[in-house]
Amino acid sequence: MSCYTTKIRQGFTLLELTVVIAILGILVALMLPAVQQAREAARRINCSANLAQQGLALQHFESSFKAFPAGAEAGTLHSWSTRILPYLEQDSLYQRIDFNAAWDAPKNVAWSKQKLAIFSCPSSWKIYDGSTDYSGISGSSHNATRDIGRNGILFPVDRNERPVALSWVIDGTSNTIVIAEAIALGETNYGFWSCGANCLGHDEGSINNRRGSLDEIASLHPGGANAAFADGSVRFLSEKLPLDIVAALCTRNNQEVISDF
Repeated sequence: MSCYTTKIRQGFTLLELTVVIAILGILVALMLPAVQQAREAARRINCSANLAQQGLALQHFESSFKAFPAGAEAGTLHSWSTRILPYLEQDSLYQRIDFNAAWDAPKNVAWSKQKLAIFSCPSSWKIYDGSTDYSGISGSSHNATRDIGRNGILFPVDRNERPVALSWVIDGTSNTIVIAEAIALGETNYGFWSCGANCLGHDEGSINNRRGSLDEIASLHPGGANAAFADGSVRFLSEKLPLDIVAALCTRNNQEVISDF
């Protein structure tokens, strides 16, 4: 009687393991762009949600005081962002701010330099305290053919001017931007949520203009930037929009005819 023994091979050969690793590498390479696109889509949605909350807070403020807040307050430069804190569930922070002192006065530094998630885009590069990725829109001079004064909604208000009431937005609330992304404003040029100097007027270039201008709507999202409108809506504005349309959307009383965008 013969007895046979069979050796059972366990594991992979080096060649088989190399092939498996190569296949996995190809699959990962194919999937990576899709994963990155999904992550960016999620960041863009979260950014849009931030703007929606800010826009709703501005509407509540306007309803309470019959006018929007000043983009920047005379003398102190406190911003519109600071004034809407109670409507963003930040009332305790709001109560600590001394509005009779400058936004960056020593007594206000501890509060004005806090980093608040509501003012930070998930795609942001800014890591300094008190940063913001959003700017109030003060208007635009690009399409202006006559002296109509400050033609946006969130402009700096001096002692001789009044903040904008909703009834002053004669171009239509759905055609007038009130807040937009502004990544170009950084720590050295007043890119703080508590500083009214972060309001901008989009006068030159396209959205996401790469020429380095600070007065522009710009984001790190591919293809465009988010903007909140006076009617409470938030829309993603393509960087392919002509400057004429972008400028028209930044004004409240120029009476331009705006096509679909």
